[in-house]
Amino acid sequence: MVLRRCGPAEALENSGRLAEIYGLALGARAEPSEHFAATFRTCIQTYDGATVLAAVSGGGEGQIVGFLYGYDLQLQHWWPQEVAGPLRAAGHGGWLSDAFELVELQVHPAAQGRGVGTALLTRQLVEMPHRRALLTADPEGRARVLYRRLGFRDLVPDFAYAGTAHRAALMGWERATVPPAGRTGG
Repeated sequence: MVLRRCGPAEALENSGRLAEIYGLALGARAEPSEHFAATFRTCIQTYDGATVLAAVSGGGEGQIVGFLYGYDLQLQHWWPQEVAGPLRAAGHGGWLSDAFELVELQVHPAAQGRGVGTALLTRQLVEMPHRRALLTADPEGRARVLYRRLGFRDLVPDFAYAGTAHRAALMGWERATVPPAGRTGG
């Protein structure tokens, strides 16, 4: 397996495959794949800092088996507006700056359990310029185990989208700050 950053043209070209993986990975919880693909294409073309990282089988010449996508957290967009109030109410308003909005991390069911999701998320966290990453996860889903293992923590564990009964765990990751060499506190 090879991890590859996809530029906008490659991401758009592969939107159908990514929508297929999304649908297979989420099953009945997935939105219709056509809607996912259309939203994905819009975001990749218009959102600041949009990034797509793909896991490709066969040494990079095979099919995409997993992907991660997101962009700079932009407070004027829908999701940040949904989470800003609950984050601030929980004392986590600082998480709304210098943050990456992790929209999707999905792995084809046939490739799950092989470290694909871990590899994708680890690379994103290491390479991204942001200090923080934010996401929502199914409160009962397996993904929370992965997120916690890689340093994410619950910020709002029982988050609800406005006007719905849909529950999610709002989680965040923060890059460790290390004092410059030779400096100590005290």
